[in-house]
Amino acid sequence: MSVGSIVPLEDGWEKIKNEGIKVLEEFLDTGHIRSTVPQNADPQKPRNVFSKANYAELYTTVYNMCTQRTPNNWSEQLYRRYGEAMSDYVQRQVLPALKDKTDVPLMKELLHRWINHKLYVKWMDRFFTYLDRYYVKLQSVEPLHNRGYSIFNQQVFTSVIKDTRSALLKVINQERQGEHIDQDLVKGVIEIFIDLGLNSSNLYNTEFEEAFLPATSSYFVRQASGWLSEDSFPEYLRKAEAALQAEEQRCNSYLSRTTLPKLRNVVIIAVLQQPQNQLLEKETGVVYLLDNDKREDLARMHRMFSLVENGLNPISQAFRQYVTDRGNQIVDERVEQQKQVSSKTEALNDPTFIQTLLDLHDRFKGIVHECFSQDSLFQKSLKEAFEVFVNRDIGKFSFAALMSSFCDRILKKSGERLSDEEVESRLTKMVELFSFLSDKDLFAEIYRNQLSKRLLYETSASEDAEKSMIAKLKMKCGAQFTSKLEGMLTDLSLALDTQKDFKDHCEQLPEGKAALGGIEFNVTVLTTGFWPSYQVQEASLCPEMQKAINVFSNYYNGKTQHRRLQWIHSLGQATIAAKLNGRRHDLIVNSYQALILLLFTRDESHNLSFIQNSTGLEPSMCKKLLATLSIAKFKILSKTGDGKTIEDDASFTPNDSFQCPHRKIKVPPPVTEETHNKERVEEDRSIAIEAAIVRIMKMRKTLNHQQLVTEVLTQLAFFKPNPKLVKQRIEHLIEREYLERDKNQASIYRYLAKLQQFGSHPPEADREAAEAAIGQRRTRAA
Repeated sequence: MSVGSIVPLEDGWEKIKNEGIKVLEEFLDTGHIRSTVPQNADPQKPRNVFSKANYAELYTTVYNMCTQRTPNNWSEQLYRRYGEAMSDYVQRQVLPALKDKTDVPLMKELLHRWINHKLYVKWMDRFFTYLDRYYVKLQSVEPLHNRGYSIFNQQVFTSVIKDTRSALLKVINQERQGEHIDQDLVKGVIEIFIDLGLNSSNLYNTEFEEAFLPATSSYFVRQASGWLSEDSFPEYLRKAEAALQAEEQRCNSYLSRTTLPKLRNVVIIAVLQQPQNQLLEKETGVVYLLDNDKREDLARMHRMFSLVENGLNPISQAFRQYVTDRGNQIVDERVEQQKQVSSKTEALNDPTFIQTLLDLHDRFKGIVHECFSQDSLFQKSLKEAFEVFVNRDIGKFSFAALMSSFCDRILKKSGERLSDEEVESRLTKMVELFSFLSDKDLFAEIYRNQLSKRLLYETSASEDAEKSMIAKLKMKCGAQFTSKLEGMLTDLSLALDTQKDFKDHCEQLPEGKAALGGIEFNVTVLTTGFWPSYQVQEASLCPEMQKAINVFSNYYNGKTQHRRLQWIHSLGQATIAAKLNGRRHDLIVNSYQALILLLFTRDESHNLSFIQNSTGLEPSMCKKLLATLSIAKFKILSKTGDGKTIEDDASFTPNDSFQCPHRKIKVPPPVTEETHNKERVEEDRSIAIEAAIVRIMKMRKTLNHQQLVTEVLTQLAFFKPNPKLVKQRIEHLIEREYLERDKNQASIYRYLAKLQQFGSHPPEADREAAEAAIGQRRTRAA
């Protein structure tokens, strides 16, 4: 056939049919390829059905038939016969082959026929490329490739889709039950759904997924019911996790990726969400896992129920209740023990209670970190649980006092001997426990008193450890909380410089060191606002002491202005050389004890009245001091009368029978009063509440009672006052005309914008100003 001649429709079609379509159909039916067609050397590559020459000739025939002028342009006829030829083959060969087949045989035959059909479409598309490129686009008809797929869908797949779907579901269930299946076969059949739905309706979703997902749900609902009745909670979760993983693997192996989230959701609802309440009520549920520290199972529980919407809420509630119960149990045991404890020292110095709570927190914090992936929900539950029992009333000694005493024991020289790492670890854990305490201001007051003793009596084991603890508290509560504690450390650092400067000053005096009365004399100057308040007990000092004090006062007054020194002799320390029972001793006592001992320079006797008059001490204080010298552990003095109390008519003499192997003897001072002043703490709280009320009302101008109380409670970080106390402070501010009630509605308050004195600050002062007012009213150590 010459290139320039006209190709009649029937002649051209006959050529296409005989040399192209029939050859292709023979290959599909028998696998036979003409011997004249060269093949690839690589057996892995697909076999060539046509040679390049055959293909070029057929392509040219179609090209010529489509490019001839009208009426000999056969594009429309070729497009129609393309579909007719394919339909004829399907009706003649494919449908009979699929007839009466079910289950796996149906799937195998369908997949075989689909693979053949795709090959059929591929070669037909290549032959009719020119038709597809121009006629299809110009006429806006269905592309040849799509038309070929539509023919298989409409004439073959539609007739067997129901049986195919049933076969797929049956095979998948067999695999779920542990049977081995041909995954490649299943994947191939699934791809038929996907391929045939790409260019029309989504067959995979409508014809397979919509049946597969409900079937999966029913299957796992049955499975869950069986597991629920037979298995323990941990074993159930193991099976549920394995099932979920198997379904994910199944999806990756032969299902569409779009099915994965839907399939996961179906399985999660069936095996976790619906039976969750029954699961958690099992004896082997959350409480059992926590009791037995089953961390792997706890982690699995969190992992699985995090997949359920709000699925972790009941678990976190159970966790919170469990921790609360364990904490309350420890606190109840402590309350019972306290009833049998006789002394305050024994109660406060026993570290076992706080250590037990630290261990409890350590354990549950580890579970939250290791098993619950530091989930904020469980962190909140742990916090709320500890806040319940850490703020319980445990009798005479509060949690704040016990916590502070625990820290004191760690930081004192006489406490446990711990390495730096152990001290750091315990302090870190202690601050974590402290963060749950409501009465943080009370802890701060007690801690400040104990810190002052450690610093002034030089019993602190490590300055670095002290600074580390203060830094941890500062990180947790802010700079305002630790400003006084930091000031105390700064004071001691400055005091060393002052002492050195004073020594230089004394050396330049005409009398030299003799100006100090012949004694070694050091002074520690403290800032009033930082240190606890101490009772000032007036006393008649010995001439040497008084002379040294006068020298220092003159030095200090010449160095500073507008500062007044107040001497706290109860914190002073003196070393007195004594000879008792023929043996020399160095007695380390406080200033008041030294005044009494200096009355006994010879072997003489003095009665109580003489000692009181000579020292100028109050009778009660004098008796306490004499008790430490004559009744306590070190009986420096002998007394007449009863050996257990100081009578008004008692007389005292040096104890000639005193025996102690040590040269240096530290005589304890009288037992001081409470580690904190409760009235002062309450007063501080009242001022803080009023400052918060005024600050809020200045900003909001008008608020109802409930809103104001709520905002005040939110702002107060260091303690949680009773709402009744807040109401009292509101009434107090109304009396002082900082606020007023609404005339029409008594529960609404209005702010009065008047500048009035709030202590020494205006009412709108912030918390820092309120604290400054507190500091100005108090007397601190000087």
